[in-house]
Amino acid sequence: MKKLIIIEDDTDAREMVVFTFENGGFEVIGSDKELSVQEIAGLKPHIVVIDYMVNGSPGNEIGLKLKANRLTRHIPIILYSPNLNIDEIEHDSCADGFIAKPLELEDFVYLVNRIALS
Repeated sequence: MKKLIIIEDDTDAREMVVFTFENGGFEVIGSDKELSVQEIAGLKPHIVVIDYMVNGSPGNEIGLKLKANRLTRHIPIILYSPNLNIDEIEHDSCADGFIAKPLELEDFVYLVNRIALS
């Protein structure tokens, strides 16, 4: 079973992602705050989905920490954001995928599966 970590401080959005991917066959771990590199490495996820802003801090910083560590650099990361300038976010990011909010659930599921299962 594939394991997904969702880091999202909005409870409704996080619960929607957990519900969607659990029903899609993933083991899902939801967090409303940043997890340490060591915590994520210990959970051994197949993919990490991070909101672009988590409790006022850029989610991209979490991604940069994960990609800088040898224990977690192989884990794919998807950032999602209500920011319409996905191209700018993509340029300044280390993420493997991006999606804009409000998101089309079908597109989001496709992107996660494409990256996690590759």
